[in-house]
Amino acid sequence: MDKVHIIVNPLSARGRTSQRWNAIKEIIHHYFAEFKYIFTEKPRQATEIARDLLKDGFDLIIGVGGDGTLNEIANGYFHQDSHQAINQDASLAIIPSGTGSDFVRSLRIPRDFKRSIETIKNSGAKTIDVGKITFNFNSPAAERSSAYFINVADFGLGAEVSRNVAAVPSRKRGPFSYYLGLLATIRNYKSKKVKIVIDDTEEISNRFLIGAVANGRIFGGGMIIAPDAEPDDGYFDLVLVEDMKRLEIIKNSRLLYTGTLPKHPKVKVKRVKNIKVYPVEDESQDKTVNIEYDGEIGKSIPAEFKIIEKSVNFRI
Repeated sequence: MDKVHIIVNPLSARGRTSQRWNAIKEIIHHYFAEFKYIFTEKPRQATEIARDLLKDGFDLIIGVGGDGTLNEIANGYFHQDSHQAINQDASLAIIPSGTGSDFVRSLRIPRDFKRSIETIKNSGAKTIDVGKITFNFNSPAAERSSAYFINVADFGLGAEVSRNVAAVPSRKRGPFSYYLGLLATIRNYKSKKVKIVIDDTEEISNRFLIGAVANGRIFGGGMIIAPDAEPDDGYFDLVLVEDMKRLEIIKNSRLLYTGTLPKHPKVKVKRVKNIKVYPVEDESQDKTVNIEYDGEIGKSIPAEFKIIEKSVNFRI
């Protein structure tokens, strides 16, 4: 029998999760006779909660929230200083209650509460890959830091959009917040020149609008950035979008919603396991190229993105 613990983000879905919780709890009781639950009270808290629960012997950790909640719990799946799972037999799951819930869409998890909980109860665990980002990877160990992502990480425009969206109070964000943030960000944004080393064998230097390191297919509230990505194939889909002007971005933004972005001549997609990204000195641009992962605000490049194959058990 699973030893189950629920981690609830009451602020997800613009605060509606706290209002929904009693109804969700009743459904959970129907499928799990025994479980415990806890509400998060601050950002990144779910990571420490999940880590402590796994050390305490819980073998099914279920999040209630969106992509950010799932990301925090996934980061808690591993020991703090390594990519070794705390309990390799434990599983994670998500009851979708977020504004975006893009990874849920990638895995086609039902958004209906009853159906999603039923799926968690009756399904086996699918072992999926995760991505690990090491910031300042080429610096002394004391200056490095790392984070995991389960869906999509990106550098460039996407990170700037995420920073602008994060500045909006959560209660005011809606399903189109990311797209509106995109339109606002491109007014002043300039593509960044970077050097990318792929699997230690190929080097690319160019000016890119965005570089997406995709384990899942969808980000940004429904944008299909990597339509062929699979979270259990041992590879990232690296999506590189070359420099575009503002009107060109707006014109082609529809491709993100139809899953046809890779057909554009300025878009390249590569299947990779490891990417190192470096800033390139350029008088015409700010040296800082920021990163976001699963909607979380990260640091800037240089950074290394590495696939950790078959590392998390996910109930689906």
